[in-house]
Amino acid sequence: MSHRLSSVSIENFKSIQEIEFSDYTPLVGYNNAGKSNIIEAIKWVLRKSKLKQTDFNNSVNPVVISAIIDGIDDDILDNITDSHRQRIEPFLDNERLNIRRTQLAPNATAAQIRLEVLNPADGQWQLNPAGIDNAIKDLFPEPIHIGAMENSEEDVSKSKSGTTIGKLLAEIIGPVEQQYGDQLRNVLTGLKDVLDADGVNRASELNQFDQDVNTKLDAFFPDINVKVHVPTPEIKEVFTKGTIKVYENQNANGTDVSALGHGAQRSIQMALVRHLADLKIAANENTTTTLLLIDEPELYLHPQAIEILRNSLKVLSTQGYQVLFSTHSPFMVTQKDIAHTLLIRKNEVAGTHKRNSLKTAIPQIEQNAQHQLTLMFALSNSSNILFSERVILAEGKTENRLVPFLIEVISGRTLGLNKCALVSQGGSGNTRKSLEVLAVMDLPCKALVDLDYAFTQAVEDGYLQDNDPDIVACRNEMAQLAPAHGINLNNGWPTKRHSSMTSAEAFALLASQQNLQVNIHNLKTKLQAHNIWIWKKGTIETYLNLQSKTESEWANFVNQVETNSLTTTLPNDHAEIQDCINWLLN
Repeated sequence: MSHRLSSVSIENFKSIQEIEFSDYTPLVGYNNAGKSNIIEAIKWVLRKSKLKQTDFNNSVNPVVISAIIDGIDDDILDNITDSHRQRIEPFLDNERLNIRRTQLAPNATAAQIRLEVLNPADGQWQLNPAGIDNAIKDLFPEPIHIGAMENSEEDVSKSKSGTTIGKLLAEIIGPVEQQYGDQLRNVLTGLKDVLDADGVNRASELNQFDQDVNTKLDAFFPDINVKVHVPTPEIKEVFTKGTIKVYENQNANGTDVSALGHGAQRSIQMALVRHLADLKIAANENTTTTLLLIDEPELYLHPQAIEILRNSLKVLSTQGYQVLFSTHSPFMVTQKDIAHTLLIRKNEVAGTHKRNSLKTAIPQIEQNAQHQLTLMFALSNSSNILFSERVILAEGKTENRLVPFLIEVISGRTLGLNKCALVSQGGSGNTRKSLEVLAVMDLPCKALVDLDYAFTQAVEDGYLQDNDPDIVACRNEMAQLAPAHGINLNNGWPTKRHSSMTSAEAFALLASQQNLQVNIHNLKTKLQAHNIWIWKKGTIETYLNLQSKTESEWANFVNQVETNSLTTTLPNDHAEIQDCINWLLN
């Protein structure tokens, strides 16, 4: 893509703030978070319209939307009209154009809506330079805006500059005119001769109508007469009536799109979008950029169709279209798209706002934490992370299996209702980098790890020092325990090689020593400051009295809690479990 809308800053328009865009930008957020409002703001800054009272976050203050258009190079300027080039060129700064549209109050007239352009020569905003609005339209033709539910029918059945069918018909007018132009013009000329007021073979019914009316008109105004005139369209005007007819089960009689259900309408709509992508690849002409703005493109589509659609939209984003869409589907966002995905949130303090994206930080994150990035945004995790307010990183299988259950038992709300995602870590070695990835995204995150993390990985991750007095006390105690229990040590800590017990069992033994309880509690407190929870008894299994990590053991625990209660099932340790869950959710 040669040029694009790279960012929009929004003031007082339904409380949205600054947003940056790429060629393919997913907007992810809860219902009513303001995703559709962002799309409306983009349309308004590029195409003037009168804003209503409901468009103002505060009706006392003006709505001001600024936009940056990047990449307006000589090739782009060569492909717009000379007059529009002359309007734009003086305001370019390193191929960048800064514009700002303002409406001071609700229901203002069109003339009262201001458009300003930043003058790079003096850094001042210049009010409404002559012709600049039309010049911007030359850079960005009428956007295609596909709403979530309401206008699938119109988008595929009414040929307008801003509909998909209109864009498709525009693509084929040229070839049709070249192939059949003379034939079509002859047909239209024949119509003109019959229907035109001055047609040489004008229909006798029209002549008779003229005569009858003029006889009556003569009594009112004797010096004039009238003729019925039925204008004959040009070839391009014929295409404005283009639509889609639907044929089902080889039925020879086509029906209107309006007769179909939402699922069928959406499928046709997205098939047209995909075909538009194919035409763009074949044409390979990227002289202007068309904005494709879609609310929930996956609506009513099955998973395989969503994947096909996503690929089509990605193609369009490389073929002269800048694609911006809101979505509730993880199938619409691949791991490669995470960098440009905007997490849209809404609260009483900030209104509609975005979480920090990975767009600028992704090179460093990918270099330092590529494995963690891939792991966290695998399909099984992405839907949880992108639609959550906080993330829990879990090291072990038991945490992944039982923590959602414990959260529901203790908080009375499911993981989803707590707007919380649980992500499998695949080992505590991923903890620090995973926390860093989520920190860049401005997503609150906490991690659950076994006790051994404090003595090994936490030191490597820089959260604790190897000479920490609490670690030294535990290492000295382990040295005393090892000979008596046949525990083999490596760098002072248990290893399963040539040992009488597993490392987990050895650390559980260490955790049970009464003289270390203060030290282990201190380590827990230090790591909690870094949003990491360690199980002071070694593992979660010890707290839950689990003898193995199997589905049957987990199911038995769930059954006991549901039959009795958490307090009855864990008479000694329920308080620690409750503290953990409450900490995770706060």
